[in-house]
Amino acid sequence: MKKTVICLGLIFNSFAALAAEPGPAAPDVPSEVKKPFPHISWRSDDGDSSLDIGGALRTNYRDEHWKTTENNGRFLFDTFRLDVKATYKKAYGDIGYWFQDDGKHSVDHGYVGYRFDSASNLQLGAPFKPFGLEPYPQFGWSYHIPFFMGYGVSAGTGLKYSYKDKDWDLQLGYFPRMLPSDLRYSPEIGRYADLDNNAVAITQSRQDNEKRNQINARVARTFRGSDWSTEIGASLAASQLYNATTDDNGSYWAAGVHGIFNKGPWSVTGQAIRYEYDPKNPTGVSDDSVLMGGNGLTPAYLIAAKATLASVNVGYDIYTPALGQLKKIKLYNDYSRMMKDKSGWDDSQMFTVGAQFIAMPIMAWVDFTWAKNANPFGGSENGTGWTSTSSSGSNEWYYRTNVNIGYYF
Repeated sequence: MKKTVICLGLIFNSFAALAAEPGPAAPDVPSEVKKPFPHISWRSDDGDSSLDIGGALRTNYRDEHWKTTENNGRFLFDTFRLDVKATYKKAYGDIGYWFQDDGKHSVDHGYVGYRFDSASNLQLGAPFKPFGLEPYPQFGWSYHIPFFMGYGVSAGTGLKYSYKDKDWDLQLGYFPRMLPSDLRYSPEIGRYADLDNNAVAITQSRQDNEKRNQINARVARTFRGSDWSTEIGASLAASQLYNATTDDNGSYWAAGVHGIFNKGPWSVTGQAIRYEYDPKNPTGVSDDSVLMGGNGLTPAYLIAAKATLASVNVGYDIYTPALGQLKKIKLYNDYSRMMKDKSGWDDSQMFTVGAQFIAMPIMAWVDFTWAKNANPFGGSENGTGWTSTSSSGSNEWYYRTNVNIGYYF
């Protein structure tokens, strides 16, 4: 993949002040921390209106241990992201727009909202679909299997109601359509006709399914002790699975349980997800797999139509008050597994160890990831890793080193 080298001077001059975050969005920074140039912030004298424009500029380095890689040994452009937030009395808006490598762009979320009170609100547009671990399904920069199955940082076109107090978190969403494929940040099931610029015709051209009228529900309860907290939750999702060739509706559903445990410097998160797609395909098209894709940053891929996912992530925070701008290092270990229903289709697995560094406004993280039967990591080189794993590279562990450095404003 051809990319543009950027900002090396900034990166190397700032390397001593590395920082990181759990995933690709902006970190949780205290409001009193002044954000650097070119951040823009405005608030009216009466406090009823505000505008905040921030974002990030990031570069990425990879060392990938498989034959088909094109990314090794260079710091390359990763993304330039704009985050725009505005408020007017009880109304507000929020959008995250990404300019990514290889000329791609995406919207990870974008909506207008209304706050009924301090605990409840309604969002309309492209809000995040409530499901599973939030905000991310792992600690590391490298996304894991739940993300590639559509269960992480995933937005849909519709509306969402949220209620959250100190104990309860309830979210309900209705999404008549998914985001257009060329704007998706997170992958979602899609038709070959919409994904053909980055799909494989010989194996995917007759895939013609898309979700419609999806309903999501997520509920979580937080328990607290003197030095610990635990969130326990459950999620449900269901939708029609419309096939444009047969003009018939199949079905989709998913259910998950998830938990977060924090005690002192330790954080442990985990989830288990069961999903099933029941497509109404034309004669000759297998019902054992469905097509997933996004904006083309990762090629479209087939996944098992029925599977169970499990993941567990462990993090440990090291605070560094004596190291100047570097405030915290987070060590982490992420593991996820996909167990497919189809007989003879071997499990997919991913395992990541790494460290995140926080030294605002420079942020970075270093990942070391092993994966087996996982398409983005070279295993099953004809793209069957999420399904039959019947190609060169199947059932072999592949390894990647990844360094991502960003300037957040």
